[in-house]
Amino acid sequence: MEPGDQTRVLLIEPSEGIRQKIDALLKNEGFNTSFAEEGGRALGMIYNNPPDLILVDMEPGESHLGELCMEIRSDNIYGHLPLIAVLPKGVYGYEEIRKWMVGDFIYKPFELEELLLRIRLALVRDKRSLDANALTRLPGNNTIVQQIQNRIDAGESFSLAYLDVDNFKSFNDCYGFSRGDEVLRMTARLLGNVVYAKGNSDAFVGHIGGDDFVFITRPETVGVTCVEIIQKFDQIVPVFYDESDRARGYIESVDRQGQTVRFPLMTVSIGVAFSRNIKNLSHFGQIATVASEMKKFAKKHPGSIYFFDNRVR
Repeated sequence: MEPGDQTRVLLIEPSEGIRQKIDALLKNEGFNTSFAEEGGRALGMIYNNPPDLILVDMEPGESHLGELCMEIRSDNIYGHLPLIAVLPKGVYGYEEIRKWMVGDFIYKPFELEELLLRIRLALVRDKRSLDANALTRLPGNNTIVQQIQNRIDAGESFSLAYLDVDNFKSFNDCYGFSRGDEVLRMTARLLGNVVYAKGNSDAFVGHIGGDDFVFITRPETVGVTCVEIIQKFDQIVPVFYDESDRARGYIESVDRQGQTVRFPLMTVSIGVAFSRNIKNLSHFGQIATVASEMKKFAKKHPGSIYFFDNRVR
C-alpha cells in the first residue's frame, strides 16, 4: 500500500513531544494520522474509524500497553491490522514482546527514517497477505469462510447473519461513488460497534463486497444485535441524502430496465441462520446458503427488517 490520503496511522502515545515528531514525519510523507493517549480510547477509535496501521509507544512500566496489543490481536474484527511497537531498549525481553503478538517492533532512540521504513514494510506485507476489503478494512471472503468453517469444525453453536443494504445501487447512481463509499464505511463501523457491544469475545464481522456484509455471533444475542443495527442504520442513513430527497422520502433514479423509478431511502435486510438447526452440518456452504435465502426473503419486505430461519433442516 502506498501512503496517501486514505492511509491512516493510529499512534498510541502519551508523550506530546514524540507525537508531534511522528505526526510531522508521517504527514510529510502523505499519511493521515490520529492519536490516542491511552488504550481504552484507542479501542474505540479503531472501531469508529479503523486505521491501516497501529503504532504503540511503550515506556518502562507501561506493559499494560502490551496487553492492549494482545487485545487488539485477539479481536476477530480488526485483529488483522498491522501493529508496530516502539520500545525502550533493554526493558522488555523477547518472550514478553512475543507474547504481545506485535507484527514488528523498533527500539528507542530511533531514526525517524528507520521508523518510516518499518511502517512502509508493514503496509506492503499487509497488502500482500491480508484478505480484507480495501474500503472498510473488514475481513473479506476467505476469512469469512474460515471463520464459519472453524466454528463448524469445533462443534460450536452460532448464528450467521447476512446483511444487505437495500436501494444502495440507486443511491450510488444518483449521488456518485464517493458518497456511496461513505455509506458503506458507515455501515461497516456500525456493524463493528454493535456486534462487538452486543456479542461476545469471538463475534465476527466481514464484508463480502459491495453492500453485502455478514456477522457471526451467539444465537442468544443475534436478535438484540439485529434490532440495534436496524435502529441505528435507520437513524443515521437519512443524513447522506440531500435535504429535498430526505424530506420527500425517496429519490428518482433509473432502474435496470432503463425506467425512471422512485426509490425509497436505504434500509437494511438481514437474514439469519442457526447452526443448531442444520442437521449434519459439516460445510460452511450449508449455513451460508440458508442465511442468503433468508436475506432474499427479507428483501421482499419494505423497510429495514430481519428474519430468522427457525426450521430444522
